[in-house]
Amino acid sequence: MLTDNNNNYIKDINPYLKYQNENIKNDIINFYLQYNQLKNIYRQGWIKNKFGSSFASKCESIADHSFSIAILCLTIIEKYNLDYDVLKCLKLCLIHEFGEVYAGDMTPKDNISKEEKHLLEETAIKKLLESLNFTNDYFEIWQEYEAQETKEAVFVKELDTLEFLLQGTVYELDISTCKISLPKIKTDILKDIVKELLDLTEGKNKPIEMP
Repeated sequence: MLTDNNNNYIKDINPYLKYQNENIKNDIINFYLQYNQLKNIYRQGWIKNKFGSSFASKCESIADHSFSIAILCLTIIEKYNLDYDVLKCLKLCLIHEFGEVYAGDMTPKDNISKEEKHLLEETAIKKLLESLNFTNDYFEIWQEYEAQETKEAVFVKELDTLEFLLQGTVYELDISTCKISLPKIKTDILKDIVKELLDLTEGKNKPIEMP
């Protein structure tokens, strides 16, 4: 059963709950109705760590975030002819949040340890992937992202941070206040993007305290 089990702010839509008692034979339908939940879970950090519950209707969803990282990834790799496995990178972008379908989107304010968060999301993604009846590498891709031991996983993790900073720019935040996130950008190409974002958002009147 899909729930906002981490006290998540969530849209009033939950397609899987409407159909979970139906005898759905096609695994793609079953899978879709579950991962569709990523469209419905707001990115909790913006709400819990800064703007409050009234901001929920203006906030991006987890699916918005994953889509944005995937487009960033494809565009940056192609523009700069970077030596990454593009298909693997796109899979990492799209799959890395799958655990949040059931585990929810956790923030530092939830007081959940890194180890507990990993375990909750691992259990959740296994539950989600049980609905697929063909061999796939989705769980292994998720593990690769979590382990951060391949160049593709490290790059996508960095893009995850960059997308956060770009979204902060959309919300008119002075991203110089993102003291924890800024040092995570290490690739020169991405650092150049962040440098311009810092100039673009300097003096904006909605500084944030979140990482």
